[in-house]
Amino acid sequence: MEPLDYISLTPQETAKLLSAGNGDAALVYLYIKATGDTRLLHAQEALHMQAQTLGWAETLLKQLGLMELSAERARYDKASAPAYTGEAVAAFAAQDGSFSLLQGEISRRLGRPLTSEELKTLLAIRDYLQLPPEVVNMAVTFCMQKNEYYNRTHGKDRTITMRAIEKECYNWANRGITTLERASDYIGKRLRSLSPEGQIKRILHLDRPLVEAEQTYIQSWLGWGFDPETIQSAYEKTLVNKGSLVWPYMNGILLKWHEKGLHRMEQIQSADRKTAVGRTDTAFTPGESEMQAIAAMKRKREAMKEE
Repeated sequence: MEPLDYISLTPQETAKLLSAGNGDAALVYLYIKATGDTRLLHAQEALHMQAQTLGWAETLLKQLGLMELSAERARYDKASAPAYTGEAVAAFAAQDGSFSLLQGEISRRLGRPLTSEELKTLLAIRDYLQLPPEVVNMAVTFCMQKNEYYNRTHGKDRTITMRAIEKECYNWANRGITTLERASDYIGKRLRSLSPEGQIKRILHLDRPLVEAEQTYIQSWLGWGFDPETIQSAYEKTLVNKGSLVWPYMNGILLKWHEKGLHRMEQIQSADRKTAVGRTDTAFTPGESEMQAIAAMKRKREAMKEE
């Protein structure tokens, strides 16, 4: 994406950044406003910032509600694309022989001919987004890989659609992924992040190879049956209480939940509510020992009165 010529902050944004008093978070937010890179794909390199520092800054910005305010600036918008016609498709195909080849390849991968509307979508990808045929093919391959991963992990039988291909191509165009080299690099990073270990590394803001002890922790958490959302909750509790990622402390949180059979956020939240209710009940409902103590005190007071 092209950087903005200037950056403007609303009074609300300025007040939140000043209240946080964190220079790293302010720097990351200015980077987002300048580049539109809300997913911080290139922030570490651009800001010369360590992955963990970047992760803490992102967490703080989320807590401040600023990540929602910084909507990504799109260079290409579907609503702004030309209204292509069937005649335009035919004319483009006559001028560019690679268009028909690309059409045939996508039809083969979808397992059916493209409809007239899908051909117009393909023309928008080639003409409006200006994505080369070989890059479009890689986007299709990536969509299929993501779809296969989804079906494998969720036990589904979802099929790839032209709508998914279109969405991915717009995403690539807005990220400047217009060459085979950039596409290959992007796909590699995304596929690594889709693995269970990759998801946990992303949650922990780790952009480096794991050491053996760290791998052991993560494999244990996944083996216990925790999902990424629950692991993220344990990570955030660790940051609040320790100020940084302390592996044994975070492992202790997850181990306690595991021993109680709590592996999903809804289970943990339900248990917390029951604990809170139990504490309230205990405060207003004395047990047998408490009742005996109260009775003994009453008897002592009565005896003192008689004296």
